Amino acid sequence: MTPRSRLPQRVRDPVHGLIVFGDNGDSSRDETDRIAWTLLNAPEFQRLRRIRQLGFSDLVFPGATHSRFAHSVGVYHVARQLADVIARRPERRDPERERIALLAALLHDVGHGPFSHAFEAATETRHRRAHEQWSAEIVEGDTQINSVLRETDNELPSRIGSLLRGDDRVDIYATIVSSQFDADRLDYLRRDRMAAGVQFGHVDCDWLFDCLEVGDITVGEKGGTRSDKTYYGAPCLYLGPKGVSVAEEYIEARFRLYRMLYMHKTTRAAEKMLEALFASVMSAAIDGKMQRRDPLAEYLVADNPSIEAYLKIDDAAVWSAMTAWSDERNERISTLARRLRERNLYKCVDIGVLDVPEGNLFERFRRYLRERPPERIDDILLDDPRLTMYTWYDFDSPFALNKILVKTRSDTTEPKDISTESEVIRALRKRERIRRAYAPDPDSAQELRDILRRITA
Repeated sequence: MTPRSRLPQRVRDPVHGLIVFGDNGDSSRDETDRIAWTLLNAPEFQRLRRIRQLGFSDLVFPGATHSRFAHSVGVYHVARQLADVIARRPERRDPERERIALLAALLHDVGHGPFSHAFEAATETRHRRAHEQWSAEIVEGDTQINSVLRETDNELPSRIGSLLRGDDRVDIYATIVSSQFDADRLDYLRRDRMAAGVQFGHVDCDWLFDCLEVGDITVGEKGGTRSDKTYYGAPCLYLGPKGVSVAEEYIEARFRLYRMLYMHKTTRAAEKMLEALFASVMSAAIDGKMQRRDPLAEYLVADNPSIEAYLKIDDAAVWSAMTAWSDERNERISTLARRLRERNLYKCVDIGVLDVPEGNLFERFRRYLRERPPERIDDILLDDPRLTMYTWYDFDSPFALNKILVKTRSDTTEPKDISTESEVIRALRKRERIRRAYAPDPDSAQELRDILRRITA
């Protein structure tokens, strides 16, 4: 009888349907699926069930309550689909690199903090560790995930950690995990759109995968000047002539989701309030002025928090801490915590929509606030995120593999960067800036609008 652990396992997913682990007809892939299934049950991975994919987005889109766990399983599934495209060319397949890439795709978010990227932004000034770094440390550290990986190969954790940190060589398999056309984006664009219930941002992924092919591009090695650089042919994934339009659709979908979902003014208000709350808690805790020191406060003030301390922090820990902080003597802490719990959010003043090209209104507004600060200036929260929907990489480095590569004509030798072939993508290459201010109440918001009127008069 086949051992239970070797039988195919199944997950029913709302985006991808039935995701099967095993029964591939390929012993190497079956073994990778077995490892992946075991990893799903590690406590460090189960923690992702307690972290929502979109943080505060459910304050606007009530259905957006899906977890990092579901997303990570979906990313693994999409990574296998991309690996299957490579495997159509058996001479290009590298089973060892494939395993590292697939497991890295599964584990790419295991180091994610709660509330999407808001937690990372709120703590970066003190800890300076992005979630990718935490993911690598969890994979390589004293964890059950590490033990599962070492049962197969003692070097597997370090190889996966290197890929997650971006230290690994850039090749066709690395692009499955991190590129402008990776398994992460191909899952979250569909999953987030479905959960939020929005009608924009559709991507025809069936057609997209059908148009994918394996080819070669000429790239330069890392470092060195152009005159002394060595060039070599690198295997790559690219889209054939019929895939250019769906690639445009894919990048446009990401643009619309960022503008209208991820950067929604209400979601960003909550995120900026969380940042302000954490900053106040860190300051008060360091000064010994907190009434109580819960695990989250202890983590926030630690100089070099341990993996164990980090893994205790999930969405529930943050909400529990905010309940406790609502009774703090520090008025700013108690007010921000209570307002976040009750969805009593700051009011948005959109500065970017009032600006003109080269107008620098946001900088002039900031300078005005510094020179003539209104009452309660500390309560004004400024937001200036920079969004790049498509990044140009020079072919003089291996990072050229991070491009979205296309062939608009079947008779061309090498694929080209889509931004050189598509006017739509050229337009999206420019950096987008969303500039806003958030005020604690309507009167304060109106005061900021009056200031803007005086500046623009």
